Amino acid sequence: MNNLVDSIAKNDYALTSGDIGYHFLVRVLSENGRSDILYKMNNRSDRPGYGYQLKQGATSLTESWAALKNVSNNHMMLGHLMEWFYAGLGGIYQAENSVGYNEIIIAPKPVGDIKWVKCSFNSPKGMIQADWKKEGKSFVLNIEVPKDATAKIILPDEFKNSALKVIDRNSQKPVNVKVENGEFTVGSGKFEVSTI
Repeated sequence: MNNLVDSIAKNDYALTSGDIGYHFLVRVLSENGRSDILYKMNNRSDRPGYGYQLKQGATSLTESWAALKNVSNNHMMLGHLMEWFYAGLGGIYQAENSVGYNEIIIAPKPVGDIKWVKCSFNSPKGMIQADWKKEGKSFVLNIEVPKDATAKIILPDEFKNSALKVIDRNSQKPVNVKVENGEFTVGSGKFEVSTI
């Protein structure tokens, strides 16, 4: 992992993996807690990539990193970053041995100057939601866990040692959870998790 991050930094955080390799790069960086690297690579507009596509006026994914005008400008080929939007920024993904999203992990990863995310995914079990907002030293996470599912909540590193308040959003009553190192599990329902 260190070699990979060093290689990316030495290439000035440019997108050098190509279309096929980029899918795996996004996944390995996200799964190893390096969303900061993905953000640095993709938030720039001075080199071909996602930020560059936006700078060129793209309103959908283009067929080329350089947003060439003479190729398809509504193309899913470079859509790998979408996975990171859900699994990285939003933090929604299925636990390793889960079947049909009966065990979910919600582990949002704030990076850069991103202060909020609204993310939802319609899984085979039903809607999964992870909306978060970061303001200074406070963090609020609203989640929805579908019926017959559980979710392991993993707070961002900077909030792992914070005191928490968990509220059932339907009843507006506090929920008792056992928090260890910023992690806890909830059953189905809608919850608000906030630092106090």
